[in-house]
Amino acid sequence: MRLSTFSIAGGICALMLLPAASTQGLSLDEALARATQSRFEITVVPHEIQAGEGRILQAAVKPGAELDLETRNVLEETSLGISRTHERGGKREARVASARAELDLLDAQADLRRLEIGHQVRKAYAAVLAAEQSFVLTEESLALTRSFAETVTEKVRAGAASPIEETRAAVRLHSAAAEIERARREVALARAELALAVGDPGVRSEPLEGRLPEDTTVPDFAALTAQIAGSSDLRLLEREVLVRRGALAEEQAQSTPDITWRAATNYSRLDREAWITVGASFPLFASRRNRGALAAAAADVQRAEREHAAAGRRLTAELERAAVGLQTSAREAAILRSNVLTGAGQAFATVQEGYRLGKFPYLDVLDASEVLLAARLQYTGALASLAQARIDVDRLLGKTGMPSTTSVR
Repeated sequence: MRLSTFSIAGGICALMLLPAASTQGLSLDEALARATQSRFEITVVPHEIQAGEGRILQAAVKPGAELDLETRNVLEETSLGISRTHERGGKREARVASARAELDLLDAQADLRRLEIGHQVRKAYAAVLAAEQSFVLTEESLALTRSFAETVTEKVRAGAASPIEETRAAVRLHSAAAEIERARREVALARAELALAVGDPGVRSEPLEGRLPEDTTVPDFAALTAQIAGSSDLRLLEREVLVRRGALAEEQAQSTPDITWRAATNYSRLDREAWITVGASFPLFASRRNRGALAAAAADVQRAEREHAAAGRRLTAELERAAVGLQTSAREAAILRSNVLTGAGQAFATVQEGYRLGKFPYLDVLDASEVLLAARLQYTGALASLAQARIDVDRLLGKTGMPSTTSVR
């Protein structure tokens, strides 16, 4: 015995408001973990860090001694000596500090890269959940439309309805079938984006775990602003400032001339005489040779400092805009859930059952069904916007969502 349309509509509306049962599938944490193993931008990070550590070792190397061998007139007079350059002005320390600053910059760049990839994966994952939930809603709408078309056919055969209503119901059924194809295409496109974000083509065919979160609570804007200092963007620019300061320190150290010490043993076959010479050399006017480089390095420091200050203001403004979007989406979802969904479901069930009893015309049922589907799709869209807004806020605050094991230092 076929269930009444009232029961079908009421049951579906109730399911819409209840959390879905947990299903085994690809979780968001697993998708993020796969991205750390599949995305080249992350897997290459340890090699970049190793290269940076190698540059630190090289920067710490002092100038080596040089062996000088000189002869004149076929060994008539021979000189064998050693020369060594003594670095002054803290050149070695400046080199090492600059290399360490560059390594810290690499680390900050890696963090920002992980943040971007985590942002991509989370947004793509939420988009797939939204597309699949919309697809399920469209399938349920098709089932309702098919059930209603059967009801119309029964009324026409019984002579209780005009044949034109059967035609209208058939058109509505074909339209719902077309919506299924559109929703299926949206799912395929969303899954393709997720596979691209994760870096694993197999994600296209794997089921996902869970549903879009329905929590509509939002954090206070002041609490969000207090966390902006932890932004990966600001950390990267801070490291950029330190790198520029390190380059300036290197140029300042270059202004101090180095001294090259030499000692040699000399021997003359003609005079049968040997002697030792000791000497030193240092460049003249060394402090004038890098004035242009000093000016350029100082200008780079000022530019980096101003860029860092401007980025702080920009991120605060972007966070404010993202917070407004988060609050708007949360309010929209709350209103749709508490006021629109329940009312639309009850109205549709009442009108559809009333049509069976001859109390409402076909157009009223059609209008009620469209309102119900639109409300449910709108609610899903609001949840999707809410999820995307949360992810955007996390991106600005430097929350990657990536596993902690991705740390390279």
